[in-house]
Formats: sequence, C-alpha cells, structure tokens
Amino acid sequence: MVDNITLPLLFQVYKPKERLKPDEVYRSKLEMVAQMILDLRGMGFQFRLVLADSLYGESGCGFIDVLYQLKLEFVAAIRTNYAVWLPREQTVRLNRWRKFERVFSDGKTETRYIREIIDGKRRAKQYWELTTDPQTLPKNAT
Repeated sequence: MVDNITLPLLFQVYKPKERLKPDEVYRSKLEMVAQMILDLRGMGFQFRLVLADSLYGESGCGFIDVLYQLKLEFVAAIRTNYAVWLPREQTVRLNRWRKFERVFSDGKTETRYIREIIDGKRRAKQYWELTTDPQTLPKNAT
C-alpha cells in the first residue's frame, strides 16, 4: 500500500473459453490466482493471511489446495447456502455471539457479531458466521 492506495503485485487477464484464439490455452480464474500465489512465493513474498471471496472459498480444489500446500493461513468466504456434509453421528454446535468493532479503511467503525460454528469436533478447518444483527440475521449483512 502506498499513500492509502492498494496496488497489485501481479495480474493476469482472464479470457472466457469462447474468446480464446486457437493457440491459447484456457485457464480458469481459480487456476490463475493459484498460479499467481505460487509465483509470488517464488519471488520471495511472504503472506501472513490470504483473504478470498466466496468464488474462491467454495472452489473445493485448486486455489484452496494451493493455500494448504503452502501452509498459508487464510479466510475464505462461503455463502449461507453452502453445504457441508457430516457423518450422521456428528452434530453442529453454534457458539454464542461475540460483539466486535469492524474498522473500515476510511477509519469508520461498525458493530458486528461473530460466532464459531463447530461441526462435530474443532479441526484445522473452522467455520464462522458474521452478522450486523444476531437477532434477525439480515440476508445482505450475514
């Protein structure tokens, strides 16, 4: 970040399959970003935390696999209708809501709430639910 401006370290142009020239090879967005992370690590960049939206969080392979392979800590969003399959004997436990202040890049703050969702036992992969209102769980803010 320079003077509060975030600049990309690398970028690649995504092309849908139907826009490719005959000699070009299709690569999905997930494949492209996974390769960018590998390239950045190869250049010596270190990551403390990788943040990803639901496209990447729900990918199931590729991108998330690279993060595990490189032993990078990450937070990846998933939508509320994302399914996680559990063995029949496992139960889901919702811990109590905890209040925190979300700080935006402009310095403004907003009260939010977070709780851990535990499927069976605590593991390396954790799930968290965040919201602006734990009573009503508004769709656009949970």
